[in-house]
Amino acid sequence: MWNTFKYTILELVRMPGVLVWALAFPLILSTVFMMMFGPLDDQAEIDPIPLVVVNPADDVDGQSFQAFLDALSDDEDGEPLFAITYAPNAEEALALVEENMTGESPCVGYVQLSEGTPDVHVTSVSDLTGMEQLKTSVLIMAMDNYVANAAMIRDLMSGNPSLLAQPDMAETLASMTEPIEATVRTTVTANQPKESVRFYFALLGMAALFGGTLGMIAFQRLKPNTSSLGARRALGATSHGRTVTATVGASWTITFACLCVTYLYMRYVAGVDFGGRDGACLLTTAIAALTATALGCAISAIPKVPESGKSGILTGIVCFASLFAGLYGEPTMELADMISANLPALDYVNPAVQISQAFYSIMYYDSLAPMAGHLVILLVMALVLFALSAQSLRRQRYASL
Repeated sequence: MWNTFKYTILELVRMPGVLVWALAFPLILSTVFMMMFGPLDDQAEIDPIPLVVVNPADDVDGQSFQAFLDALSDDEDGEPLFAITYAPNAEEALALVEENMTGESPCVGYVQLSEGTPDVHVTSVSDLTGMEQLKTSVLIMAMDNYVANAAMIRDLMSGNPSLLAQPDMAETLASMTEPIEATVRTTVTANQPKESVRFYFALLGMAALFGGTLGMIAFQRLKPNTSSLGARRALGATSHGRTVTATVGASWTITFACLCVTYLYMRYVAGVDFGGRDGACLLTTAIAALTATALGCAISAIPKVPESGKSGILTGIVCFASLFAGLYGEPTMELADMISANLPALDYVNPAVQISQAFYSIMYYDSLAPMAGHLVILLVMALVLFALSAQSLRRQRYASL
């Protein structure tokens, strides 16, 4: 049995065409996704806005404005709003802005305090992208807020200067100028949602099912009437049941190994966040590999179809199942969401959807119960597929070999 297991692995590994679909194709597609979605994910995260400020004068207005700038550029939560560069005069400030017009995070303008009021000089709107225009709006809003608060405090003090003598006046002014927090920032999921990870999860579903090619070829070689290797094994001393078990184990081992390589590539090279639950992810890949092996075994049991035809059938099933997992772009992702909402029963018979949803559950749910539900469905699929191929796996009599 051990020799059958070992030599089946060696035989499958030596087939380059098989490993292209089970290993090379998922890695190549992961690299393509990384190049496509990496810039989009970076744009979704707002970095501190580059800003040039002319050094304010050392008077009351200048000190107040400097304190305001320090608060914006040194946030207690470690997320400052602005990344400020100071310049001695307006000419040098403009020069710094022009120098930083190109790059990943261009400077949107400069600010100069004039008679207690910050003058905002922004870059031409036609020269800015959508994200830079948003940053410009944030800058203008922040300076407008400073002007409004400064005017309110100035009017209050001019009407009743004795308020400055009160010991708790500083705290009162601070509370008056703080923004009203009508909402509370909270986290619904354990990990920050990213639209791009759904495509990686769908790719894992496709990669797992393509591993069924290994099972299909291994069981084709097991049949005495389709290969010389199968004929020799049929005449050997090892029982048929032990040979079938070793073949299933060898096919599953290679499929699982290919999926692990793909998972590790996504995890550490593509930077896909799986929520830190590596154990649950490896369990999912193991069960997905078993389902793929069962699928390949079931397709190999189709009678009167050559191996090339069975390979085409498997490829068609995998590509069609991946369509409803949303692998082929935003329109197919919307189609997958629509089917899940209106016809959820179709998801229960689609292994690609169940695999991708299992990874989705691992990342976004606190409990592992949703993942367990998807894995149970995959195990049921594997049992059904093995049952369908049971007749083909039984020892049979042949007139000649």
